[in-house]
Amino acid sequence: MIESREPIFEKTGGTSMGRDADIRITGLSDDLLEEAAGVLARSFRENPNFVDLFPNEKVRVRVLPRLQRACLRDAMKFGRVHVASRGGKLVGVAAWLPPGAFPLSPWRQLRVMPDMVRILAAAPRSVPRLARFMNSVAGLHPAQPYWYLEVVGVDPSTQGLGIGTRLLAPGLALAGQAGQPCYLETMTERNVGWYRKLGFEVRSDGVSFTPGGPPNWTMIRTIEQRRRYER
Repeated sequence: MIESREPIFEKTGGTSMGRDADIRITGLSDDLLEEAAGVLARSFRENPNFVDLFPNEKVRVRVLPRLQRACLRDAMKFGRVHVASRGGKLVGVAAWLPPGAFPLSPWRQLRVMPDMVRILAAAPRSVPRLARFMNSVAGLHPAQPYWYLEVVGVDPSTQGLGIGTRLLAPGLALAGQAGQPCYLETMTERNVGWYRKLGFEVRSDGVSFTPGGPPNWTMIRTIEQRRRYER
């Protein structure tokens, strides 16, 4: 899972409903795909993993919208993508893959190949490191069925308003209704505490997905942890 660098969850206790009732959570439609990819690209511009993969900022700015578009197109068909709107403007995106949808099947890999070709053409020097990154991420996933929070991001201009918390609620509810755990990765240690408030616990601590790359934390929300959170 990739997330924005700054904390996307509530900075204070309680809900943000009263402070910003204009926030709406809906499913992502085809006509908003480009806008959603743009939100993620902006929120991930200084993401430690992406800075490591694409050190040149100009290259990173070209690659990120393409990478996020490919991710969202796949998740829209094979998972669930929720978006947050504020005042009629898209400000947040969260994509989930259900049990069995990760890693991508050979057919799905072929389906995203045109997008990947465009990404690799924009950053050919990053190909080996990107491949190592993706393989390392996949290697740490749990064996049991789980819902995977593949990507979540909030526009930098609206971070800290509780939008991230509300974005994750529908996916957490789907996993809860199915009686299945949730899994994610985060590269920001201070966000570990925010995820813990939602019932997640650390599974792997400070792992690097590339040689010399930034640390990441994998986290899981088991059924037992969900029950304790909901009490």
